[in-house]
Amino acid sequence: MSVLCSFEEALALPAALVGAEAPALVKARGFVFTSLGEEQFYLSNNLPEQLRELFKPLNPRRLDEDLLEVLCKRAQKMVLEAVLLEDFVAFAYTAFKNVGLEGSFHLRRPLNKHLEPASNRREMLLALKRLWAFDWGFEQVLERLDAVGKVGLDARAVYVLGAK
Repeated sequence: MSVLCSFEEALALPAALVGAEAPALVKARGFVFTSLGEEQFYLSNNLPEQLRELFKPLNPRRLDEDLLEVLCKRAQKMVLEAVLLEDFVAFAYTAFKNVGLEGSFHLRRPLNKHLEPASNRREMLLALKRLWAFDWGFEQVLERLDAVGKVGLDARAVYVLGAK
């Protein structure tokens, strides 16, 4: 399994890897960072363990929102400062070149309106990390705590989409 694929290749992959919207985007200019890409990023930087330790003082049953806000900012910083593996960067740059994205484009999660803009391949990777860090924002973590009672999340796909 790959950390990225074209929208056409996504048709043969499970939605857990490529997101539920991928089949509808088969004609779009762009590609998919599969959920494996995010998982690899987290594991290669030991982020699951670091984030677990960071949020350990938090009691979901008696939530201290001030503490949560501080922890979320630290978590976002942790994600933004983590390193992308060299192979991942090479695959991403190759996909970017093959798709021929020019001008401005954006990255977003499946079924999500939050966009991260980019205009070149380096900005694409920075936008990708910003998307991953966005999941550790105060509102997003609070929403997970309300919904499932924990701060953790599963890796998900990211779409890189060119202008129509």
